[in-house]
Amino acid sequence: MSVPGQSPFSGVTDQMRDRAVAHLQAMYANNSINERELDRRLDLALGARDRLELNRSLAGLARLAPVVLTPRAPGQASPVENVGSGLVHLSALVSSFIGPAIVKAATKPGSHLWWEAGRAMSLQLTFLVVGIVASVLSWITGLDFLMFLAWAAWAGSTIWASVRAFNGQKSTGMLEPALIARPQIPRPGITR
Repeated sequence: MSVPGQSPFSGVTDQMRDRAVAHLQAMYANNSINERELDRRLDLALGARDRLELNRSLAGLARLAPVVLTPRAPGQASPVENVGSGLVHLSALVSSFIGPAIVKAATKPGSHLWWEAGRAMSLQLTFLVVGIVASVLSWITGLDFLMFLAWAAWAGSTIWASVRAFNGQKSTGMLEPALIARPQIPRPGITR
């Protein structure tokens, strides 16, 4: 790739040569090239008269990217937080709202995991109420399939919410307005 205004046949500066030598040394340190290949390429780089010859000393070598941690966008959850969120929802399969309530109490208010634990707890409390209503209705009407429908809806929505949480999405999605005890923004006075 040429720089605008410069010909590939223009002269090589010391800075260009030093950068090529440093790259070759990094490739050798990374075990991408052996000592013999390093010597051959260094001879080409140090003897280069123009940019075209200098580029030939680097031909076929991958570019080394610096190892740095890239910052996340504000509000974006890390993969670890996504796994934690999904596990909080799955814990509700064996503990109903108790598992999410414990996680919500143990995490920092306002954190991603705190929000997801609140959503999981809200979902479980909503389905607890739905289960009680379905139980009473099935007892009064004798329609036992209402309990099965409530149970299937609970299991399906719990798994659906956990999959969404594992993928880093808002777990309850469009169901959130219909849930009881939705998580609220933490008050500024509460700190841990």
